[in-house]
Amino acid sequence: MAKKEEKKETKKKVSAEPEEVKEEAAPESSAAEESTAAPESSDVEAKLCEQLKKKDEQYLRLAAEYDNYRKRTAKEKEDTFVNAKVSVLEKFLEVADNFERAKDATGTLEDYQKGIELIFTQFLEKLKALGAEPFGEAGESFDPELHMAVMHVEDEEKGEGEIVEVFQKGYKLGDKVIRHAAVKVAN
Repeated sequence: MAKKEEKKETKKKVSAEPEEVKEEAAPESSAAEESTAAPESSDVEAKLCEQLKKKDEQYLRLAAEYDNYRKRTAKEKEDTFVNAKVSVLEKFLEVADNFERAKDATGTLEDYQKGIELIFTQFLEKLKALGAEPFGEAGESFDPELHMAVMHVEDEEKGEGEIVEVFQKGYKLGDKVIRHAAVKVAN
């Protein structure tokens, strides 16, 4: 046990010696540093100031790029919206032209009615080309997500929740309902 204590004391002495050496060596090196410290600190300051200026310039450029990006995307979004509206309106201009021709046409009531039916068919084709689908027919089952019940009737011949009459057709685009169908529901 005594040997272990001696080894510990020896280790402490060995580890303590470098500290003393370090302490003695420190005053000599600090004197040398003091004489060169003033010129080095101004060099370091100058380098740091230059780095700071570069970072400031980079920050300002990045901020300007972000601002330009934000303005560009806002303009692109607006242009996309306008282009989408133009695309839809172009499809319906033909229908509007046919309505104008029908308004100015002369002929019998049957000819006029046939013309209106042709224009309506053209209109529905344009809606389908855009992906819009009409729904809401008599005989279908009532679905509150698709239909809006504006009237209710008791009818023993009709099933529970069966649509009896459609006042206004509904339209949807994919799964999104554009307009609910206004219907009369039985029972």
